[in-house]
Amino acid sequence: MTDAPEPQPELQPPHTSAWQGTGRPRRPLGLVGALVVFAVWLALSSLGFLPGTFGPIAQAPVPQALATGFLVLCLLAFRWSDLALGLPRPGTQRIMWLPWLYLPGFGALVVWVGTPPVTQLIGLFALMVWIAVSEELMFRGILFPALRRRLRIWPAMLLTSGVFGLIHMGNGLEIGDFRPAAVQSVAAISTGLLLLAMRLRRGSIWPAVIYHLLWNFGAFSLELALRQQGKDGEPALFSLMILPLIVVVPNGLYALWLLRHAGRGDLPGDVPGAP
Repeated sequence: MTDAPEPQPELQPPHTSAWQGTGRPRRPLGLVGALVVFAVWLALSSLGFLPGTFGPIAQAPVPQALATGFLVLCLLAFRWSDLALGLPRPGTQRIMWLPWLYLPGFGALVVWVGTPPVTQLIGLFALMVWIAVSEELMFRGILFPALRRRLRIWPAMLLTSGVFGLIHMGNGLEIGDFRPAAVQSVAAISTGLLLLAMRLRRGSIWPAVIYHLLWNFGAFSLELALRQQGKDGEPALFSLMILPLIVVVPNGLYALWLLRHAGRGDLPGDVPGAP
């Protein structure tokens, strides 16, 4: 007597939200459409790198707000599916334990180095809100599922994270030095993989949005503190070129562990794609 074949896990749809109510049928966004959206989003986000050309429009957080507003208008107008805009799957919050350990560490370092003025921190937090929402909607919300429908899951994940890292090279235009921008790009690839793992394991982009916001706020608050206390820019150079690579290694390795069974096709935040 032979044993019955073991049932294969089914792809679990993410929880619904107000974004996914009744009305016109939702449809997936194709890769060409996603690339068009990405091109417009990138153009709007890049206004801040050229303040001499665009004047007040290039002042933070205007470019990031424009880019976010563009994505929200697209979502409302076209009602794309598979963007993981629902609530996180219950019981998946436990996977956040390692990433959350960083946040009090950032806070402790900022206090130890010297807390920047409150007005600077408020402005920084506002800017980070726009950046987190904008980048998560674009990369983990729109670009990844569009790539996933054409590619196997690992190429789709690596390509999404690679493009996410590459756009951080634009920071070199703002700071006038592409060396720290290159380091930030490498670090962003690792961070982007972790943020994507959050979407895939939790079935929603919102945990990634919150973590992205708090991570950026903590890291850049530390940079402000180092610049405030630094001499000849050396501590800030450390925070821009060495610290990012040190701190993202555990997160990157943890992301790979979270995604070790990605090929099984049972991740809550995955979408129907190439086998």
